[in-house]
Amino acid sequence: MKKKIWLLPLLIIILAGCTNLKDLSYDDILNNVIVKSKNINTYRNGYNLYIPKGIKITKAKDSYVILSSSNANYYLYVDLISYASKKDFNYNIKNDIYYSNTINYNGLKGYVEINLWENNQYLIEIMYNYAKIEVMVDSSELKEALVNATLILANIHYDDIIINNLINDDNLNYTEEIFDIFKNSENVSSDND
Repeated sequence: MKKKIWLLPLLIIILAGCTNLKDLSYDDILNNVIVKSKNINTYRNGYNLYIPKGIKITKAKDSYVILSSSNANYYLYVDLISYASKKDFNYNIKNDIYYSNTINYNGLKGYVEINLWENNQYLIEIMYNYAKIEVMVDSSELKEALVNATLILANIHYDDIIINNLINDDNLNYTEEIFDIFKNSENVSSDND
């Protein structure tokens, strides 16, 4: 009898943790993933972040990181200047696109936009925690990409001392670079700046 009592809570925990992504709405994903705290596994100059399993860094500079999975490239832009000044912004939900919503959690604001592009692919733009991720995926990969992007953005941790030193010493190299996420990997320059 004691074994059955012990197994019941374990079974409930296991079943509750095995939620299928296809059953979740975009709102459910945002509301549940944004609160998940993950251990930092990547260190950059001025900030640290969590990168989910199956995703790796393919290129990184001061203000951006390009991440790749087997299905997509994630373009992460980190705005240390806005973080240092605690810049606020307003976002208006757009009713004329596939999905648009605001994020407001733990004192931080953001937004999510999903737009249908050519070739039946969707562009996800998610901005939160003074950083932004853009990723282009097929419809079957939308929810997984949204989970990955949200996990990355929600788990960026900034180092105020390093950021203040970078800003005060004028060491931030914020030159504009043009990214075209619609180019395939053969068109990307292979130089290691």
